[in-house]
Amino acid sequence: MSQTMTSAPVKTTIIVGNQSLDVAELDEIKLERLIAKDEVETAKLMKAAESQGFFYVTFNDSLSEKVSSYLRTCYMRSHEFFSQASEEKMKEFREDMTHGYKRAGIESFEITRDEQNRIPLPSPFAEHSEPILDLANICDMTVRTILRSVSDTLDPNGSLGLENSHRPDGKSDSGIKFVSGPTKASVSDVPDTTHTDGGSITLLWCEEWASQMQTKDTKEWLWIDPKPGCVLVNFANYLQSQTGGRLYSPVHRVSQPLDGAEDRYFVSYFLRPNH
Repeated sequence: MSQTMTSAPVKTTIIVGNQSLDVAELDEIKLERLIAKDEVETAKLMKAAESQGFFYVTFNDSLSEKVSSYLRTCYMRSHEFFSQASEEKMKEFREDMTHGYKRAGIESFEITRDEQNRIPLPSPFAEHSEPILDLANICDMTVRTILRSVSDTLDPNGSLGLENSHRPDGKSDSGIKFVSGPTKASVSDVPDTTHTDGGSITLLWCEEWASQMQTKDTKEWLWIDPKPGCVLVNFANYLQSQTGGRLYSPVHRVSQPLDGAEDRYFVSYFLRPNH
Protein backbone atom coordinates (compact mmCIF):
# COMPACT_ATOMS: atom_id res chain seq x y z
CA MET A 1 0.00 0.00 0.00
CA SER A 2 1.43 3.38 -0.97
CA GLN A 3 1.95 6.16 1.55
CA THR A 4 -0.93 8.36 2.56
CA MET A 5 -1.02 11.60 0.59
CA THR A 6 -0.28 14.76 2.56
CA SER A 7 -0.65 18.26 1.19
CA ALA A 8 -1.68 21.64 2.45
CA PRO A 9 -5.21 22.53 1.32
CA VAL A 10 -5.74 25.57 -0.86
CA LYS A 11 -7.70 28.25 0.93
CA THR A 12 -9.37 31.50 0.07
CA THR A 13 -10.79 34.43 2.03
CA ILE A 14 -14.50 35.24 2.03
CA ILE A 15 -16.24 38.12 3.79
CA VAL A 16 -19.36 37.02 5.68
CA GLY A 17 -21.12 39.87 7.44
CA ASN A 18 -18.29 41.82 9.02
CA GLN A 19 -16.01 38.79 9.37
CA SER A 20 -13.16 37.68 7.13
CA LEU A 21 -13.22 33.87 6.93
CA ASP A 22 -10.43 31.54 5.81
CA VAL A 23 -12.26 28.99 3.67
CA ALA A 24 -11.05 25.61 2.43
CA GLU A 25 -11.13 25.08 -1.32
CA LEU A 26 -12.36 21.50 -1.56
CA ASP A 27 -12.58 19.32 -4.65
CA GLU A 28 -15.94 18.78 -6.36
CA ILE A 29 -16.56 15.19 -7.44
CA LYS A 30 -19.25 14.44 -10.04
CA LEU A 31 -21.44 11.55 -8.93
CA GLU A 32 -22.39 10.47 -12.45
CA ARG A 33 -18.70 10.12 -13.37
CA LEU A 34 -18.07 7.92 -10.33
CA ILE A 35 -21.06 5.79 -11.32
CA ALA A 36 -19.49 5.44 -14.78
CA LYS A 37 -16.18 4.44 -13.15
CA ASP A 38 -14.40 7.36 -14.78
CA GLU A 39 -10.69 7.01 -13.96
CA VAL A 40 -10.01 10.75 -13.79
CA GLU A 41 -12.90 11.34 -11.37
CA THR A 42 -11.86 8.35 -9.25
CA ALA A 43 -8.35 9.78 -9.04
CA LYS A 44 -9.81 13.11 -7.83
CA LEU A 45 -11.78 11.23 -5.20
CA MET A 46 -8.72 9.37 -3.97
CA LYS A 47 -6.70 12.60 -3.79
CA ALA A 48 -9.39 14.19 -1.62
CA ALA A 49 -9.74 11.03 0.48
CA GLU A 50 -6.03 10.79 1.21
CA SER A 51 -5.29 14.48 1.72
CA GLN A 52 -8.04 16.13 3.80
CA GLY A 53 -10.93 13.65 3.87
CA PHE A 54 -13.49 16.32 2.92
CA PHE A 55 -14.90 17.03 -0.55
CA TYR A 56 -18.13 17.97 -2.31
CA VAL A 57 -20.24 15.69 -4.47
CA THR A 58 -22.32 17.23 -7.25
CA PHE A 59 -25.30 15.71 -9.06
CA ASN A 60 -26.53 15.92 -12.64
CA ASP A 61 -29.26 18.49 -13.32
CA SER A 62 -32.29 16.25 -12.90
CA LEU A 63 -31.06 14.63 -9.69
CA SER A 64 -29.87 17.97 -8.31
CA GLU A 65 -33.33 19.46 -8.85
CA LYS A 66 -34.95 16.52 -7.09
CA VAL A 67 -32.53 16.68 -4.15
CA SER A 68 -33.09 20.44 -3.76
CA SER A 69 -36.85 19.89 -3.61
CA TYR A 70 -36.47 17.12 -1.04
CA LEU A 71 -34.17 19.25 1.10
CA ARG A 72 -36.72 22.07 1.23
CA THR A 73 -39.24 19.56 2.52
CA CYS A 74 -36.77 18.25 5.09
CA TYR A 75 -35.88 21.71 6.40
CA MET A 76 -39.54 22.68 6.74
CA ARG A 77 -40.51 19.43 8.45
CA SER A 78 -37.49 19.68 10.74
CA HIS A 79 -38.59 23.14 11.83
CA GLU A 80 -42.07 21.85 12.58
CA PHE A 81 -40.80 18.78 14.46
CA PHE A 82 -38.23 20.55 16.61
CA SER A 83 -40.67 23.38 17.41
CA GLN A 84 -42.99 20.93 19.19
CA ALA A 85 -43.23 20.69 22.98
CA SER A 86 -40.53 18.63 24.67
CA GLU A 87 -42.96 15.98 25.87
CA GLU A 88 -44.13 15.39 22.30
CA LYS A 89 -40.58 15.02 20.96
CA MET A 90 -39.57 12.75 23.84
CA LYS A 91 -42.09 10.18 22.62
CA GLU A 92 -39.50 9.45 19.90
CA PHE A 93 -36.56 9.12 22.30
CA ARG A 94 -34.65 5.80 22.11
CA GLU A 95 -32.38 4.81 24.97
CA ASP A 96 -28.92 3.49 24.00
CA MET A 97 -29.56 3.80 20.25
CA THR A 98 -28.17 6.12 17.60
CA HIS A 99 -31.58 6.66 16.03
CA GLY A 100 -34.77 8.31 17.21
CA TYR A 101 -34.90 11.66 19.01
CA LYS A 102 -31.88 12.92 20.95
CA ARG A 103 -31.14 16.10 22.87
CA ALA A 104 -27.54 16.66 23.94
CA GLY A 105 -26.66 20.30 23.32
CA ILE A 106 -28.31 20.01 19.92
CA GLU A 107 -31.51 18.25 18.97
CA SER A 108 -31.63 15.49 16.40
CA PHE A 109 -33.94 12.88 14.94
CA GLU A 110 -32.55 9.93 12.97
CA ILE A 111 -34.24 7.29 10.83
CA THR A 112 -32.14 4.19 10.22
CA ARG A 113 -32.31 2.44 6.87
CA ASP A 114 -33.25 -0.83 8.58
CA GLU A 115 -36.37 0.68 10.11
CA GLN A 116 -37.45 3.28 7.57
CA ASN A 117 -40.09 1.04 6.01
CA ARG A 118 -40.99 -0.87 9.17
CA ILE A 119 -41.99 1.65 11.81
CA PRO A 120 -44.28 4.69 11.56
CA LEU A 121 -42.61 8.07 11.43
CA PRO A 122 -43.70 10.83 13.81
CA SER A 123 -45.58 13.87 12.59
CA PRO A 124 -44.75 15.95 10.58
CA PHE A 125 -42.26 13.56 8.91
CA ALA A 126 -44.99 10.94 8.46
CA GLU A 127 -47.11 13.21 6.27
CA HIS A 128 -44.14 13.79 3.95
CA SER A 129 -42.48 10.40 4.15
CA GLU A 130 -42.21 9.82 0.38
CA PRO A 131 -39.72 12.63 -0.43
CA ILE A 132 -37.86 12.11 2.86
CA LEU A 133 -37.33 8.40 2.32
CA ASP A 134 -36.53 8.93 -1.36
CA LEU A 135 -33.81 11.36 -0.28
CA ALA A 136 -32.53 8.68 2.12
CA ASN A 137 -32.35 6.26 -0.81
CA ILE A 138 -30.43 8.80 -2.92
CA CYS A 139 -28.04 9.30 -0.01
CA ASP A 140 -27.48 5.57 0.32
CA MET A 141 -26.81 5.25 -3.39
CA THR A 142 -24.33 8.14 -3.18
CA VAL A 143 -22.29 6.79 -0.28
CA ARG A 144 -22.24 3.28 -1.78
CA THR A 145 -20.98 4.70 -5.09
CA ILE A 146 -18.17 6.43 -3.20
CA LEU A 147 -17.44 3.25 -1.24
CA ARG A 148 -17.32 1.18 -4.42
CA SER A 149 -14.92 3.66 -6.03
CA VAL A 150 -12.42 3.60 -3.16
CA SER A 151 -12.83 -0.16 -2.76
CA ASP A 152 -12.05 -0.75 -6.45
CA THR A 153 -8.87 1.28 -5.97
CA LEU A 154 -7.66 0.08 -2.57
CA ASP A 155 -9.33 -3.29 -2.18
CA PRO A 156 -9.81 -4.91 -5.61
CA ASN A 157 -9.34 -8.40 -4.12
CA GLY A 158 -11.64 -7.76 -1.16
CA SER A 159 -8.89 -8.40 1.39
CA LEU A 160 -9.88 -5.34 3.43
CA GLY A 161 -13.57 -6.20 3.25
CA LEU A 162 -14.64 -2.63 2.56
CA GLU A 163 -17.77 -3.49 0.56
CA ASN A 164 -18.39 -6.81 2.29
CA SER A 165 -18.66 -5.04 5.65
CA HIS A 166 -21.33 -2.69 4.21
CA ARG A 167 -23.65 -5.16 2.50
CA PRO A 168 -27.03 -3.61 1.66
CA ASP A 169 -28.78 -6.74 2.95
CA GLY A 170 -26.88 -6.66 6.26
CA LYS A 171 -28.13 -4.96 9.41
CA SER A 172 -26.52 -1.64 10.26
CA ASP A 173 -27.19 1.75 11.84
CA SER A 174 -26.87 3.63 8.54
CA GLY A 175 -29.52 6.31 8.26
CA ILE A 176 -30.68 9.84 7.58
CA LYS A 177 -30.50 12.38 10.39
CA PHE A 178 -32.16 15.76 10.92
CA VAL A 179 -30.46 18.20 13.28
CA SER A 180 -31.54 21.47 14.82
CA GLY A 181 -28.51 23.55 15.73
CA PRO A 182 -29.62 26.92 17.16
CA THR A 183 -26.91 29.52 17.10
CA LYS A 184 -25.77 31.35 20.22
CA ALA A 185 -26.29 35.06 20.78
CA SER A 186 -22.50 35.38 21.00
CA VAL A 187 -19.87 33.38 19.14
CA SER A 188 -17.96 33.15 22.42
CA ASP A 189 -20.80 31.03 23.85
CA VAL A 190 -20.54 28.33 21.18
CA PRO A 191 -19.55 25.02 22.82
CA ASP A 192 -16.56 23.05 21.59
CA THR A 193 -17.86 20.29 19.30
CA THR A 194 -14.48 19.13 17.94
CA HIS A 195 -14.75 15.50 16.81
CA THR A 196 -14.23 12.91 14.11
CA ASP A 197 -17.16 10.89 12.80
CA GLY A 198 -17.78 7.30 13.71
CA GLY A 199 -18.95 5.05 10.92
CA SER A 200 -17.66 5.09 7.36
CA ILE A 201 -18.92 7.99 5.18
CA THR A 202 -20.93 11.09 6.13
CA LEU A 203 -23.02 13.36 3.91
CA LEU A 204 -24.04 16.81 5.18
CA TRP A 205 -26.30 19.56 3.91
CA CYS A 206 -26.70 22.92 5.64
CA GLU A 207 -27.68 26.26 4.11
CA GLU A 208 -25.72 28.33 6.64
CA TRP A 209 -22.04 28.77 7.52
CA ALA A 210 -21.75 26.13 10.21
CA SER A 211 -18.80 23.77 9.65
CA GLN A 212 -15.06 24.06 10.18
CA MET A 213 -12.36 21.51 9.37
CA GLN A 214 -8.90 21.16 10.87
CA THR A 215 -6.28 20.64 8.19
CA LYS A 216 -4.45 17.34 8.32
CA ASP A 217 -0.88 18.60 8.44
CA THR A 218 -0.88 22.17 9.76
CA LYS A 219 -3.90 21.73 12.09
CA GLU A 220 -5.24 25.08 10.88
CA TRP A 221 -8.99 25.63 11.22
CA LEU A 222 -10.73 26.53 7.95
CA TRP A 223 -14.39 27.22 7.27
CA ILE A 224 -16.32 25.04 4.84
CA ASP A 225 -18.46 26.87 2.29
CA PRO A 226 -22.12 25.67 2.37
CA LYS A 227 -22.22 25.53 -1.41
CA PRO A 228 -25.67 25.15 -2.97
CA GLY A 229 -26.24 22.33 -5.43
CA CYS A 230 -23.84 19.88 -3.83
CA VAL A 231 -23.36 17.88 -0.65
CA LEU A 232 -20.39 17.95 1.71
CA VAL A 233 -18.81 14.52 2.20
CA ASN A 234 -16.22 13.18 4.59
CA PHE A 235 -14.72 9.82 5.38
CA ALA A 236 -15.05 8.56 8.94
CA ASN A 237 -13.23 6.49 11.54
CA TYR A 238 -14.14 2.98 10.41
CA LEU A 239 -12.76 3.38 6.89
CA GLN A 240 -9.68 5.17 8.21
CA SER A 241 -9.01 2.21 10.49
CA GLN A 242 -9.74 -0.43 7.84
CA THR A 243 -7.36 1.18 5.33
CA GLY A 244 -4.51 1.79 7.75
CA GLY A 245 -5.05 5.54 7.58
CA ARG A 246 -5.11 5.72 3.79
CA LEU A 247 -8.65 7.14 3.90
CA TYR A 248 -8.55 10.10 6.26
CA SER A 249 -11.24 10.83 8.87
CA PRO A 250 -10.93 14.60 9.38
CA VAL A 251 -11.24 16.51 12.63
CA HIS A 252 -14.06 19.04 12.37
CA ARG A 253 -16.60 21.00 14.40
CA VAL A 254 -19.89 22.86 14.20
CA SER A 255 -19.57 26.59 14.84
CA GLN A 256 -20.83 29.98 13.67
CA PRO A 257 -18.94 32.97 12.27
CA LEU A 258 -21.28 35.69 13.56
CA ASP A 259 -23.29 36.58 16.65
CA GLY A 260 -27.02 36.03 16.42
CA ALA A 261 -29.42 33.39 17.70
CA GLU A 262 -31.13 31.91 14.65
CA ASP A 263 -32.10 28.30 14.08
CA ARG A 264 -30.05 26.27 11.64
CA TYR A 265 -31.09 22.92 10.25
CA PHE A 266 -28.83 20.14 9.01
CA VAL A 267 -29.65 17.06 6.96
CA SER A 268 -27.05 14.32 7.13
CA TYR A 269 -26.64 10.69 6.16
CA PHE A 270 -24.31 8.22 7.83
CA LEU A 271 -23.04 5.04 6.19
CA ARG A 272 -22.09 2.68 9.01
CA PRO A 273 -20.70 -0.87 8.81
CA ASN A 274 -22.87 -3.93 9.26
CA HIS A 275 -23.36 -5.22 12.78
